[in-house]
Amino acid sequence: MKRKFLFTAVFLFLGCPAGMTQTLCTENINEPDLAFSSNETLTYAASYSWGPIFTDVGEVSLNVNKTKMHPVEFHMTAEAKTYKFYDNFFKVRDFYESKFTVPEIRPLYFHRDINEGGYSIKNTYNFDWTNNKVNVVIEKKQGVVKNHDLNLDKCTLDVITYFYYLRNLDFGDAWPNRIYTLSIVLDDDIYNIKCRYLGKEQKKIKALKTKVNCLKFTVEVIAGSVFKGDEKILLWISDDKNHVPLELESPIIVGKVKGRILSYKNLKYPLNTVK
Repeated sequence: MKRKFLFTAVFLFLGCPAGMTQTLCTENINEPDLAFSSNETLTYAASYSWGPIFTDVGEVSLNVNKTKMHPVEFHMTAEAKTYKFYDNFFKVRDFYESKFTVPEIRPLYFHRDINEGGYSIKNTYNFDWTNNKVNVVIEKKQGVVKNHDLNLDKCTLDVITYFYYLRNLDFGDAWPNRIYTLSIVLDDDIYNIKCRYLGKEQKKIKALKTKVNCLKFTVEVIAGSVFKGDEKILLWISDDKNHVPLELESPIIVGKVKGRILSYKNLKYPLNTVK
């Protein structure tokens, strides 16, 4: 497997929901209207397949907490790790964190510490919205290898903030094949990624032991060590006010990956399950 392991693929696109192309950029969202609340935790299984059968090899867990009242600020963390048995083959211990403000939902800080199969790298972003710049610092074992600024537009997000940002979009006026574009800082560059809304679907969610009313999307990918660049990720999110990502599936250079929800705590609204 490549050094950028399937956890990167599963995590980066768990939050990417999706005609006429439009940049994803909402108006301000006040705290009472957010799709999530403080202390929400989501846990996903990361699965890999090199054939017809998927095997759960690890987990990704996300948590969000409010840390300031005025202005309102949230702190998000995400951790990805392989199960003990798979540590013997390809040990993963990844950590992500981000801070953003409300009502603008603008990132302030992002940090990623990747340790996958002996490969390690750290990314730190500090956002300067006064000057519309983000300072990007990339560290490897030998020390800092890049330290430079990138230009921002008002809709540029880090990968953690965009996970929560997209959950707050209103898909009430979405129609099949409508496309949105999102802008994210990843590694040492900024990418525009297109997401296409496919329609509604009832999806059986294994961990919940029931079907859930979902919105279905495809997501473009970034060519690199995980993807060739012509794949499309399938994604299902709950068709309710939570917009919780429930499952994704995608081919990669070798095999396929899948992410599926295992558990959740402190969802703000009930899931829209099939009666």
